[in-house]
Amino acid sequence: TGPNSEDENAFWNFLRTRVESRNIAVWNRSPAKAFLTDSQGAVIGAIIQKEGKEKAVQAKKGIILTCGGFEFDEWMKMNYLKGYPYYSLGTPGNTGDGVRMAQQVGADLWHMSGVSTLLGFKVPEFEAAFMIRPASNRYIFVDQQGKRFASEFADIHAYNFLVDFFDPHSLRYPRIPCFLIGDEATRQAGPIGVTAIGYNRGRYAWSKDNEKEIRRGWIVADDTLAGLAQKTGLDRTMLEKTVDQYNQNCQRGEDVEFHRPQDKLAFLGPGPYYAVKLWPCLLNTQGGPRRNAKAQVLYPDGRPIPRLYSAGELGSLYGLLYQGAGNLGECLAFGRIAGREAAKESLRD
Repeated sequence: TGPNSEDENAFWNFLRTRVESRNIAVWNRSPAKAFLTDSQGAVIGAIIQKEGKEKAVQAKKGIILTCGGFEFDEWMKMNYLKGYPYYSLGTPGNTGDGVRMAQQVGADLWHMSGVSTLLGFKVPEFEAAFMIRPASNRYIFVDQQGKRFASEFADIHAYNFLVDFFDPHSLRYPRIPCFLIGDEATRQAGPIGVTAIGYNRGRYAWSKDNEKEIRRGWIVADDTLAGLAQKTGLDRTMLEKTVDQYNQNCQRGEDVEFHRPQDKLAFLGPGPYYAVKLWPCLLNTQGGPRRNAKAQVLYPDGRPIPRLYSAGELGSLYGLLYQGAGNLGECLAFGRIAGREAAKESLRD
C-alpha cells in the first residue's frame, strides 16, 4: 500500500469491496456530533449532521468508533504534544471528533502524546504537508542557527524526539522549523518532495528537477553558503562550519557526531546550494479513548462504557513509540474484535 506498491489503493479497495458486497449503507458528509445514552449510561445511538439537519440514529446493539486521530485539531496538538506547530500529511478530516465524543460519555484517555512524526514541508497553498525524501544523500538537516543536530537517517516515525527540544535559555524550540541543506546533486537527482502518498497525492506534481519549486520560493537557492544563510536567517559562520565538519566526517568515513550510517555519508559539493524549511509532520496520532482487549471503551476506573467500542488510531495501543504500519493491522484486528463483541450485545427494542 506504500508509494512503491503496484496498487497504492489496494488496502482501501479491499475494504471497499467487502462493504459493497454486504450492501452496507455508507453515509458520506454525515458527521456524528454526540452520543445518545440511556439512564444507565449505555450508548444507544448518535446525533449526526446530515444534509444540513441534525438527526438521531438509534443503535440496535452498539457503536464502534473508528474515526481517526486529531492531526488537524490545533487545540489538541497544542495541549497534548510537545513542540509547536505540528502539521500533518494526512486527511484534514482527522480533527479529534472521536476523542471529544468519547469524553462526553466519560471515557478515559490514553497515549495522547503518542505520535508518528517525520520531517516535512508545508506551504499555505495546501492544507496538508508534503513528505520530504531527496533522491540523493548529499544533504543535511540543521537547526535555526545552522547547526546539525541529528542523523538525517533516523527512524522516520520518531523525528518528534529530535525536534521537540526546548531551549531554556532562548525560551523557544530551535529546531521547529529546521532546514534541509543540499547541493546541486541533490537538486538534479530528483524531486525533493514526495507526492505519491498523503492527502496531497494527485493535488500537486513536484517537478523532477525541483526548478518549479525554486521559482515558487519553496526551495531557497544561492551560489554560496553565506548567501543561503542570509536568505534563510541562518548563522553564516555556523552553517559554513557545519558543512565543513560534516564533509570531514565523510572523508573520515564516520559520522562521529550523530552516527549517520556509513553508506549514507555523501559530501556536500561546491555551490549552488539549496535550503528547504522543514516542520514536524504527523503521519498519525495515537491518543484517544482507552479500550480493553474486547475493544470496549473504558471509564477512568476501568469499567466498560456499555455498548461503546473502538478500533484503529483513535485510542491506539501504541504510546511512546509507533511501529511502522501498525495502525493498519491494529484497525483490522480490533475492528474484528469490536464487531464480534458488539454482535453479542442484546437487541434493543
